[in-house]
Amino acid sequence: MTIGILPHNDGEVGACLFTSAEEKPSEKGMMIYLNASGRLDDAVSAVGPHGGKIVKPKHPIGPFGFRAIIIDSEGNRVALHSD
Repeated sequence: MTIGILPHNDGEVGACLFTSAEEKPSEKGMMIYLNASGRLDDAVSAVGPHGGKIVKPKHPIGPFGFRAIIIDSEGNRVALHSD
């Protein structure tokens, strides 16, 4: 089992990444949004060099800002989000 804690400040939402033999990465399951506020372009640029794949490049999502949809290095579909 591997657990990675994502940093956060008081009053902000934090997250944890978890893997185990029973959990299977998926491109079809729930899509998690990770906050890349102010760093979205840098985050998208880092996807390929770290073993991931860009499914949909940075694009607007109405009044909610921008996102890019990726497959991470473990095979999970993830949205990187920024205002």
